[in-house]
Amino acid sequence: MNDTPNIFTVGVGDAKITKSPHHLKTLLGSCIGIVLYDPMVKVGGILHIMLPKKTGNDSKLTKYADTGLPFFIAQLIKNGGATRNSMQAKIFGGAKMFETAGNLINIGEKNEQEVRKILKEEGIKIVAAKTGGTKGYNILLDTATGNVECRIFGEPVCIY
Repeated sequence: MNDTPNIFTVGVGDAKITKSPHHLKTLLGSCIGIVLYDPMVKVGGILHIMLPKKTGNDSKLTKYADTGLPFFIAQLIKNGGATRNSMQAKIFGGAKMFETAGNLINIGEKNEQEVRKILKEEGIKIVAAKTGGTKGYNILLDTATGNVECRIFGEPVCIY
């Protein structure tokens, strides 16, 4: 998963869209990586959300599920040529990564619940999901196939 000219990294609270033959990758902990892919036009993207709901006046929409996901879907349609009817979702991450006073804070679970709710409202089917646990995730989207290579640290690589 080295950076090569056709692999682009999606940062925390960011979103990227690209077409085949390019790849997108990101690292996740409690954040959720939402992979949207349209197999008809071979365009896909990753949205890397940090929190379920926007609070305050932060202008970065893509950090939050409630503002980032509708924006991301609209961008895939407008700039990528995707259609809502053929778009598929895969979600990853949402691990329990933070501990306070001996208790794990489950931001990841709240992120996942909000993402699932919004995708259902938007009419986009989740075709694969690997979430939870206590370890980080490394995901790579291949826009030629729509396959997502998922590596959970210390476990075998799986393809979704």
